[in-house]
Formats: sequence, structure tokens, C-alpha cells
Amino acid sequence: MSSDRCALLSATFWEDGYRHLIETVHQRDPLAHRHLETLVIAVHDPGGALLGEKPVDPRQELLDLGALVREAAGIVPRAMVTLEARYDERVFPYRPHHYAFLHRPGSDAPPLYYAVNAVLGGVPDRVGATNMNNFETYVFRRQPFATRYAVLLGNLARFAPAEARVTAYYADRRVPVEVALPPKSHREIALPSERDGLRLERVEVKALFRLASYVVGRRADSGDLVLFDHLFTYIK
Repeated sequence: MSSDRCALLSATFWEDGYRHLIETVHQRDPLAHRHLETLVIAVHDPGGALLGEKPVDPRQELLDLGALVREAAGIVPRAMVTLEARYDERVFPYRPHHYAFLHRPGSDAPPLYYAVNAVLGGVPDRVGATNMNNFETYVFRRQPFATRYAVLLGNLARFAPAEARVTAYYADRRVPVEVALPPKSHREIALPSERDGLRLERVEVKALFRLASYVVGRRADSGDLVLFDHLFTYIK
């Protein structure tokens, strides 16, 4: 299913007003950074349009995402950002990990740390699978610390649209939402923290292939992020 582009990409979501740093962590070999040949970021709007693309010095291991987004795409309120990192394939036929720090300057909300999603990007113009065979889930704390929750979903495919089902669980109640994502597009799906007095306990995402997916939580008064975390894949 891969093409001449990198089959695995790292992907996250940029929001203006936050300090957002991404660190490249090399796998297996402490000298792997010597074989990282290219690092390119791309910025997409919610509809999937490419706002900009920028090569980055592969020797640079700590990236200021805000500065890179502004250089590549100008000032945008929110976007999906991909990082395509390539080793010399003769030496390392895989991708590095990326980890991130996220915080709004001046906010008393705690800084957030998360592992950046690795997602499938190099799919052709059609996908042979017809069943939703990629399942991810996230379990919420018993004492919620954010009033407004949501799931961020992005489709990294260049040509193939994606269908996903986002299901929120409130005790024994299930509330599903069907989501259609054109190529390179992304959406934020709201998750009410309560329904009929029942607390949000879990969310599940099912899709044909792996999407960029994060659970976010925001304070009701300021909108500051207090949760930004990836879901956990439990069946492939």
C-alpha cells in the first residue's frame, strides 16, 4: 500500500497560541541520526488543502513547531502537521519516534507531553479493505479534569477518503458518530462529558486504516488545553 512517498508519517495538530516543541528520538542505534537523510514538514487545513511544505535540517533534533508552521504556511489558527523523516533505507528501513511538549504561555494549566502519532500515509487511490479493522480506544479518568472533550482525527492518505466511527461510552450507553474524511483533511468531534447524568467513560475509534487520532480536553472558561493524548490501538 505504500508509494514513492514515506508509508509511515508522524502527524499532530497545531493550534495558534501554544508553545509546541517536537523532539526526534532515534530507534535502535545511538548513531542513527547520522543516517537520517531528510525531514520535511507539511501543513494542511481542515479541508485537506496543502498550506505549505518545508524541508528541515535532519540534524536538528528539537523542532519549534510554531516557527516551522509560520515559515511554511504563514499565520493559521489551526492545522494538521505531518513530519516525514527518512533514514538511508539501506541502513535503517524505518522511521524515528517523535515526542512533543505543549503549553500555552501565561496559562496556569500544566504543560502537556505526548507521543506523536505514527500514521499510514502512502495509500493508493483505493483501499481493498471494506471492514473497519483498525480499532483504537481511550479510557477517561474517574474524576474528569476538563469540561469539554473531543477527538481530533486526520486522514493522511494522499488519494483515499477515510470513514471512521467514533463511539462515546456512558456506562452501558453507546453514542456513535460516523465521520467522513477526504484525503489530507481533519476534523474535531465533540464528546459531551455527560449524557443524562452519566459520565463519559471511554471513546473508541474504528477506521479502515490508521488515522491521526488524539483525545483533547479543554477548560470550559479559558479553552486552554489540559489533555492532549493519543488513543491506544488494541486490534489491527
